[in-house]
Amino acid sequence: MTSPPALVEPELLAWARKNANLEPIAAERKIGIPEGRVVEWESGKVHPTIAQLRKAAKVYRRALAVFFLSEPPGDFDTLRDFRRLSESTKGEWSPALRGEYHRAHFQRDALLDIAEREGELPATTWRLNIEGLADSALAARARTLLQASTSLKKPAPTADEYKHLNYWTNALEEAGVLVMTTEGGEVAIEEMRAFSLYFKEIPVIALNGRDAARGRTFSLIHEYAHLLLHSEGLCDAITEARVTTPNRQLEARCNALAAEILMPADLILATPEVASHEGAWLLGELIECARPYGVSAEAFLRRLTTLGLAELAAYQEFCQKEWDQGATAAEEGSISSERRSSKKRRGSFYYTKARDLGKGYIRQVAGAHRRSTLDSSTAAAYLGVKVGQMEKLAEVAGF
Repeated sequence: MTSPPALVEPELLAWARKNANLEPIAAERKIGIPEGRVVEWESGKVHPTIAQLRKAAKVYRRALAVFFLSEPPGDFDTLRDFRRLSESTKGEWSPALRGEYHRAHFQRDALLDIAEREGELPATTWRLNIEGLADSALAARARTLLQASTSLKKPAPTADEYKHLNYWTNALEEAGVLVMTTEGGEVAIEEMRAFSLYFKEIPVIALNGRDAARGRTFSLIHEYAHLLLHSEGLCDAITEARVTTPNRQLEARCNALAAEILMPADLILATPEVASHEGAWLLGELIECARPYGVSAEAFLRRLTTLGLAELAAYQEFCQKEWDQGATAAEEGSISSERRSSKKRRGSFYYTKARDLGKGYIRQVAGAHRRSTLDSSTAAAYLGVKVGQMEKLAEVAGF
């Protein structure tokens, strides 16, 4: 069956190609179309098919939905950089990261479009009045807010880390935050753990799909702390013993807020294993104590240092020995075991797509389609799938 033509504006095709720094012949080779076809597209003589447009969107690193706009959007490639990088690499973004940044804006624009069509204001329950609040009180209110926002049950102490990640993600989605994950593992963790875009309506949190679930959970709440503080940025979530710049001080504050939200001091102090512990912490002990909170052993040990239950020097030594070289054998074994148990599920096109777009986003688009707010072509474009794939994707997203 021949793919139908995509009736898009030629200037959008030209804009996307030029922003991807591709000459027409290079674009044609990457898309797999005859020489001269891109020029024909951009002149309006020929329309690409839907299938060709889908390939072009991937090559140009743009969301498919952007090609259905009436005109090219303004460029917005700016974001406060909180990463601990050398001055020589500050501000440098890989094409993959830039593509994810664009996608975050376009998914948000899609939700704004739905809200405008339906005449309903987006949820804003994620907001908090932080004036006059100490950070401990702010974290407590944020935790209460999120837990009240989700209908999911709080994960049991023995639950795997994905249940913790899903729990907090769902809470933020229901509170009005767009949560998405980078696609295809193309953005290195060394470049970015997460980023956030602050808006009063539909702020965005983007997580790195290459990160382990424990890391993503902490990054998720770290970015929520940024939103509560009315800030946004590109983060690496590295915890330092000494911070000297305003950016790193803000990162440290967001780390502390995330730690208090995920690992409340009163619960940590009431844990028998913590209350009775003596001497240096062993990795196995840290893994078991961290499990009920869905965080890493490293994050838990850092939390112990802030509560005066472990020496900072011990934490620094732990990081140097274990984490600078990647996950330890013990924790890597735990991660690998879970990956094996869910490999079939997470390897599915639909599950991967749901993770990357965000289940909350899919449910909103699918809901608008079911209510006839969006026609099938527009809904499919917003989801980056074929019309026939929408039903299954919505089902996987819990719609």
